[in-house]
Amino acid sequence: MSGSRQVLHSFLNRLDGKVVIITGGASGIGAEAARLFTEHGAKVVIVDLQEELGLSVALSIGKDMVTYYHCDVTNEMEVENAVKFTVGKYGKLDVLLSNAGIMDQPGSVLDMNLEHFDRIMSVNVRGSAAFIKHAARAMVEKGTRGSIICMTSCAAEIGGSGAHAYTASKHGLLGLVRSACGDLGKYGIRVNGVAPYAVATRMNSSDEETARTVEEFFSATGILKGVVLKVGHVAQAALFLASDDSAYVSGHNLVVDGGGASGIGAESARLFTDHGAKVVIVDIQEELGQNVAVSIGKDKASYYKCDITNETEIDNAVKFTIEKHGKLDVLFSNAGVLDTPGSILDLNLEHFDRVMAVNVRGAAAFIKHAARAMVASGTRGSIVCTTSVTAEIGGQGPHGYTASKHALLGLIKSACGELGKHGIRVNGVAPFAVATAMLAVMRRRRSRWRDIVKPWEF
Repeated sequence: MSGSRQVLHSFLNRLDGKVVIITGGASGIGAEAARLFTEHGAKVVIVDLQEELGLSVALSIGKDMVTYYHCDVTNEMEVENAVKFTVGKYGKLDVLLSNAGIMDQPGSVLDMNLEHFDRIMSVNVRGSAAFIKHAARAMVEKGTRGSIICMTSCAAEIGGSGAHAYTASKHGLLGLVRSACGDLGKYGIRVNGVAPYAVATRMNSSDEETARTVEEFFSATGILKGVVLKVGHVAQAALFLASDDSAYVSGHNLVVDGGGASGIGAESARLFTDHGAKVVIVDIQEELGQNVAVSIGKDKASYYKCDITNETEIDNAVKFTIEKHGKLDVLFSNAGVLDTPGSILDLNLEHFDRVMAVNVRGAAAFIKHAARAMVASGTRGSIVCTTSVTAEIGGQGPHGYTASKHALLGLIKSACGELGKHGIRVNGVAPFAVATAMLAVMRRRRSRWRDIVKPWEF
């Protein structure tokens, strides 16, 4: 083959011989990516719940190039079986495009439905975590220097551009991308995100007229004029990250937009009361909480037992505060848990769920009920959440923790955009590694803790 023909062949067959899984591949961006990837020589397995649509897409492209596999991404066993099916059929897996996602309806954080919140996080973050885990395992086992791509969103970069749970989930997914990148690089596996601006798909457009409205609105508000963002543009970005053209790109989010009772909480309670505040310590650790309240002085600090994964208990904690002091001026959402460091290949999704439930869902519930109380009394309050340095970068903490703190940062940005009209400020505090009881527990769990946390030492 002549030099010019070889270059043309490489350009037109950028995925020649590659095997690809595309989740959410039955419609929208996923279906477009399936078509584009097969045009460039890939064998594609579409993984989706929408069986009729998935089979239709596979048939329209050609069953010699595309196979449909029915899978619920919230079920880890089905995820594992989808990967095993792919490797069993084609002998390997080169690329995962984790594209499956759902969106909640826009609405006030004051009326946030935490069951809907759970569903969004389960599909958009947990589902991707499960697929990254099992796809990476398959790649490592075969010695494949693969590519993992997650469909994030411009909502993973900014707040106020999407619904609250969706924004939190996409920030969480970006955290997972950055964290997994740090873990999987030693195997030659790249992990990246694609963050599209608003594009008309079945997720946001029920018919052609709605799709035109979506395109017209976001074209008018976008910076880049003279072009309308289509699913094909997003698929092209994913193609770049899937191909060897991006051989040294990892941990990147490719934006397609046209342009209380211990540790920090206890110390904050003391400092706040020193400056004249009345403080209610909300924690599940009853003995510690009572001790802190007594040590400060019960005229200044009260303890209220609460499990922050239980919304009713959170609502009651806020009501207790209002009844005792007549108002609520500041929420310091500091409760959090840390998962054990380890490889994403061995990610325990039950532990992942627990970390997300405490660090993100719990904070979401407290923001909701605290903000309701502030709005009801006309209080121009302040909501402060403890994020982490891991909310800014990946590779500095366990995968579940990093994803949770990115998600929490997304929630802060999203809530800030809404609550500003009530004069309520929402911010995060992102500490570097601090010696607290949480880290002490982790030290006991891992005999090799000192080696694991070397990047955090200062």
